[in-house]
Amino acid sequence: MPQPAAFHDLGVLRFDGGAALEPGSVDRVRAAVRDSGVRDLYVVVHGAHNDDAVGAAVDGAYRGLLAEAWQDAPGRAGMLAVHWPSLCFRDEDLPGVGQPPDGAAIDEETFRDLVRHLPGHEEELTGIVALLRERPDHETAFDDFGSQLRRLAEVPLQDPVAPFAADTEGEILPQSDPLMLFEDTRTMCVEFAGALDDLRRAGDTGSARADGGKGPEGAKESTAAEIRVAGLRPAQPLSERVGHAGTVTSGGPRGERAAAADNAELWEGAHELFRQVVRHMLRRRAGYIGELGLGPVLPGLAEDSEVRLHLVGHGLGARLAGFALRGLENGGAEPVLLSSLTLLQGEMSHFAFADSLPQQVAGHGALWNLQRLVEGPLFCTFSPLDFHLGVLYPLSAQMIGDSVDVMSLSRKWGALGFDGVQGVDGPAPVRLGETGKEDLRRLPYLNVDASEVIRSAGRPLSGHHDVIQPEIGQLLRQAADVPGGAR
Repeated sequence: MPQPAAFHDLGVLRFDGGAALEPGSVDRVRAAVRDSGVRDLYVVVHGAHNDDAVGAAVDGAYRGLLAEAWQDAPGRAGMLAVHWPSLCFRDEDLPGVGQPPDGAAIDEETFRDLVRHLPGHEEELTGIVALLRERPDHETAFDDFGSQLRRLAEVPLQDPVAPFAADTEGEILPQSDPLMLFEDTRTMCVEFAGALDDLRRAGDTGSARADGGKGPEGAKESTAAEIRVAGLRPAQPLSERVGHAGTVTSGGPRGERAAAADNAELWEGAHELFRQVVRHMLRRRAGYIGELGLGPVLPGLAEDSEVRLHLVGHGLGARLAGFALRGLENGGAEPVLLSSLTLLQGEMSHFAFADSLPQQVAGHGALWNLQRLVEGPLFCTFSPLDFHLGVLYPLSAQMIGDSVDVMSLSRKWGALGFDGVQGVDGPAPVRLGETGKEDLRRLPYLNVDASEVIRSAGRPLSGHHDVIQPEIGQLLRQAADVPGGAR
């Protein structure tokens, strides 16, 4: 009699940029689930799909992580990967991919990835990459660079992807244009170069406490009302540049720094500005594919079987997974379908689930009230030592005409993966490995401090990708071990 597989590989769901799925995919997966007898199916979404080899390598890393976590229960669990047109720059430390290339210039493989995943923009991409490689030492080069970036990222208002730039909705004055694209380009290059310098000066964070060594008092910006709703913020960012009030401007001290910056520093910042513009475009796409692509097909995966679905998203993939809840709701999927949702270092606003926005007189998070579609645990990992989400994300997410006034940039534009779900009544955060102390059947969500394993180490997105850890595998296993039931 054949022995059950230790862990089932249920293949891949592939979406194109229009949120269309390969014909017959749902039927194929449903049949595979039924034939395998799998009881717990992890649907895993990440953002590293540069090409088939990179996507397969990262998928394999997640599959290995889950297989290790389930080695005591052969045949019970499996994984389905979700592929969509997304990419990561190859200078990032991607799990399972190997050593990233050195140097700040865009390598040939990354350029081909960009052309493939951003169709119709080869002319702009060629111009941008040429400037990053040549690093010309004249002012007009940055004007050209900024113009190319704006042409790359712009979409017509009638484009169906346009509304998916924001993680909030219902504001009196909704915004979807990031400041980084319309502020003085040279100044923005200085801002990102300075952020990278802050990362280098932060040095070895291996001995840094997640709360910055300050304890609860370290959340000095918390007001009494914020503590009641969101709890104490776990840490200050690794750079003070996101702790100031007001917008980036070309005048004043920042303008003086821009004038004094040397050419190498400016182009290093330009490289990071380009990465963040690309990620802005991909965040927009992730929301679109999540709501109109993945969300509506999730119910079909579980038909004709008793499989429990556990949706897992990392980084950009966490935004896609989150917006899939909107697709579930619009499709009328009741009763609750998802057995768990885990957002690993989510690259979206920490107010995405909020029922009101502390910086606005109207509005709420784009995923407000949708945690009710998750029957079991909703885990959100965060790390104050994730430099990408703690520093680079709020710099890139700030909108035109915005003024944070009494709130810091990190507070208003912070990410789920920096300080967790905010603006929703819920429990205090817990450290990774201590989630078992909570009654997960009764909680709307649980913020999990993963800073012990997710910490930047010299490269802008190094810590952000460092989620293939046994402790994360056990968290995913725990999400499946919690019995379902109303909370």
